[in-house]
Amino acid sequence: MTLDSCVPVKAALQLMDTSSLGRAYQYDSYRQIHNQLQRALQSIVNDHHQGFNSSIGTFHSIMRSITTSQCKVRALRESLVQAKTDLSTSKPEVKNMVETSQTYDTMLRTLNLIEQLNGVPEKLEARISEKRFLTAVQVLSDALKVIKQPEMMEIGALSDLRTYLGSQESSLADILIEELHNHLYLKSPYCTDRWKPYSPHQKDSLLMKAGGKRPLYVFLDSADFTQPMIEDANANKNPEADSLYYIRLLLEALNSLGHISNAIGTVNQRLPVELFKLVEKTNNEVDQRHPSSLTGVARSIGTFTRALDLGLSDNDVRVTVIHDLLWTLYSKFVAVMEGHRVIYDVVKGISRRDGSQDVASLAGGFMEVWQLIQSEMRSLLHDYLTMTDSRSVSNSPKGIHHAINNIVTGKTPRDKNKILFKLSSTDSNSPSIKKDQDDLESILKASVPGLVSESLRPAATSSDANTSSDGAATGHKLLIEPSVFNMGLLLPPSLAFLNRIKDIVPAGSGIVLSTLTSFLDDFLVNVFHPSLEDTIRDLFNQTTSDLDAFQQDPQWVSVANKPVMKGATAFFGLITALCKMLDTIPPDQAFGQLTIDLLNSYYEKCHEWYKELVARHRAGPEDGTTPMLDMKRSAQWARIDNIRSSMQDLWAGNEEAETIRKETEVELKEQEGKTLTPTDLITDRKVTNSLCILYSSMKWLASNVVQLRHVEDTESLSRQEGGLSGRRRRRWTLISGEPSMVRDETAKPIYLPMTTETVSGFDSVVNSFQELANTILFTLRAEARCHVLHYLGICMKEGNYCLDSTVNTPDSNILALNADLVWFDEDISHLLRVKETTFLVKGLGAMIDHLLVANANHIKIINKEGVERMQLNILVLQQNLKNIETGGELARASAFYALYAGGMEVCRPDSSSLIKAAKEGKIDFSYDDLKVLVELYFSEAMNNRRESASALQARRSLNENLLALSEIMWTL
Repeated sequence: MTLDSCVPVKAALQLMDTSSLGRAYQYDSYRQIHNQLQRALQSIVNDHHQGFNSSIGTFHSIMRSITTSQCKVRALRESLVQAKTDLSTSKPEVKNMVETSQTYDTMLRTLNLIEQLNGVPEKLEARISEKRFLTAVQVLSDALKVIKQPEMMEIGALSDLRTYLGSQESSLADILIEELHNHLYLKSPYCTDRWKPYSPHQKDSLLMKAGGKRPLYVFLDSADFTQPMIEDANANKNPEADSLYYIRLLLEALNSLGHISNAIGTVNQRLPVELFKLVEKTNNEVDQRHPSSLTGVARSIGTFTRALDLGLSDNDVRVTVIHDLLWTLYSKFVAVMEGHRVIYDVVKGISRRDGSQDVASLAGGFMEVWQLIQSEMRSLLHDYLTMTDSRSVSNSPKGIHHAINNIVTGKTPRDKNKILFKLSSTDSNSPSIKKDQDDLESILKASVPGLVSESLRPAATSSDANTSSDGAATGHKLLIEPSVFNMGLLLPPSLAFLNRIKDIVPAGSGIVLSTLTSFLDDFLVNVFHPSLEDTIRDLFNQTTSDLDAFQQDPQWVSVANKPVMKGATAFFGLITALCKMLDTIPPDQAFGQLTIDLLNSYYEKCHEWYKELVARHRAGPEDGTTPMLDMKRSAQWARIDNIRSSMQDLWAGNEEAETIRKETEVELKEQEGKTLTPTDLITDRKVTNSLCILYSSMKWLASNVVQLRHVEDTESLSRQEGGLSGRRRRRWTLISGEPSMVRDETAKPIYLPMTTETVSGFDSVVNSFQELANTILFTLRAEARCHVLHYLGICMKEGNYCLDSTVNTPDSNILALNADLVWFDEDISHLLRVKETTFLVKGLGAMIDHLLVANANHIKIINKEGVERMQLNILVLQQNLKNIETGGELARASAFYALYAGGMEVCRPDSSSLIKAAKEGKIDFSYDDLKVLVELYFSEAMNNRRESASALQARRSLNENLLALSEIMWTL
């Protein structure tokens, strides 16, 4: 029954119907609900009857008010109709009153506009002084619209105001453009939070801390450039405090002023100059923080020679200088590009908002910004890597033919590249200059209220172009000396900057992110690689071609245990510096090959020096006068395979006694039938010293160079195709630009990256150094033995041993041999290690002992006094050998000549004669040795020409003793 479609009559009939189709069974429920409703209604009436009574009276009051209002509205309508009828009548006095009223209204509006226009200068000046430029532009635009109305143009009194407002439009545009440049190029003090100055030992000023976000991204994420900008209503807030917000405000103001196209054009035109000023200012600031007297630039500028500088150590002040310059400058470059990114996005937003294609085309200046910064980077890298020609030319004064009278008469044309005068030379403190400057500023303040253009203020300039640029390609003063080894300092900040730029470049700027470092790749291939190769080769020539390159290094104690050559230490320093720098640049196997070539070249120089030291001058075969070069006998022996093999075994410590015996046999066999002359020997101690130093240098160099050996995968190195000029380009960004790239020299080992193809050449040249060192060592050993052969040969061939009386002095050749052995031992002991010293003199006593016996047949005549002198020779040699060789004894030679004193059996049958000793097997000599001794025993008697019978008897005794000796030796 609560539904709208319920029919009460139908429901009542159904409740009264007792049939099966009726609802009589629900009648009791219906009555019960009806009673409840009645009681509820009665209760409501009882509770609210007073309100019901009041509402009835209020209703009647409202009805009366409505009726009264209707009557008043009808009366008012009738009055309006009557007034309209009266006004529409054509009465002349009424018409005149209407026209007069309209004229007065127009005059009042005009006076009101004039009053508003009179307040515009004050209001405009206040807004400009507060740098609320959006409001200032709006005020100026509204004033210009009003003053340019036709009725306002007829008012002559407004001509001055009209001129003022017109000039203020251009002045305000100039102010906005100058303010834009101040914040784009960080000239405003409010821009300091957009870049970070360098601090020593900093990690990276271009990357934000973990969890941080650069102000650029915060600004771009929070701004909607497609919506008009609303200036902050807070008058106490400085709009310059947020530099990026301020840049947008200036652009929006320029757009409102209608000068956005001119402003962007001016920004693009001034971009090269502003960037140059930014770099110059940064350069001067760094130079002031680090005086040039500490950087060492003055040492090389204007000179033709330069000290060998193979890179800078971490504690060098010049490292701090270049880091300060690069990190600070790149941090400012990042801030500049962020400012231009804001310009790009704001201009794009304005073009979408206004639908202007001309404005959209102005956003393409970001590419030019990057190209100019790229050019500055390239020039900066070039200046600090290579020395330009202009710095190596002396600035000598011109001759008299360049005098002024010659220029005036036209005899000699004036060099138009030379500046005759410059405004920077004027005295800024002059009273006349000061007065003119004050007048200019007062005029500017009167015409441009609130702000004087920064571009018209005098800027500090360098007083001398020559001292400011030093011939650099960038035109800026060089703070440290250029060197290719500076690449390790220049590359990490540059890579960090390039990685930071990737996040700033907008998507539609036309710059492909993958090509951001293409200019650096070109610089690597076209400038750095050739410059590095040329510099390394020049330094190599300078290092190895000095007159004292093969002399002992005065500072050898700091690098080696034994003296080494000055050229060797300098050469290894060059190789080490090259390897250090190669660790900071993209790997290229061409540099590994270059290093191997340098090692080969140095080996050739050292080998030529060795050949020069062991050269033997002899007469030419044609006329006997042309000097020819040959090698000393010791150098020849060091190249003979048999001798060299024996020395190699002895050096390795294999069966020393047998090896020494074998070596002596081979050497004597090689020397058989040849004569050793003084020209075959090295008699100059300087040569011996040089050979020792050369040996130590080769061993030291080989042991240090082999530590640089490092084999890398071929894929990590660029392929070499046709030498250094045909290498595949390698991207710089493959090296991380993170601070970890600046390695700790003391913690990270230095190595030379090579491939499996180039490492074979490296191993070969290291082996060449080792082989040359062994050749020198073997030459020195052979030299000592050649001296023994020479002096003992002369001693026994030319010595007088048939004496009339006892002689207490040894043979002069023995003394000469001892002297040579003494200074030889002194030199090698001072210049070589104990191992080499021991090797050089090892077996020397055994050789002397053998030669004194084996060469006894060279003695023509000997007697008892002669044997005593020979024993004295042996004693002197033995005493000297004890100071040179451990265990140097000549027992065999002494025993051999002692047999002479025992006599022969035929002469003294009861004594311990030679024959008797041979029968008893007490003699450790061969038949040939004893035969010589027997012949020497009878040599004096056989050569006695005065008594022929005695000589005949001696010959008979000789034959008998030889026959007996032969029988005895064959039976043993």
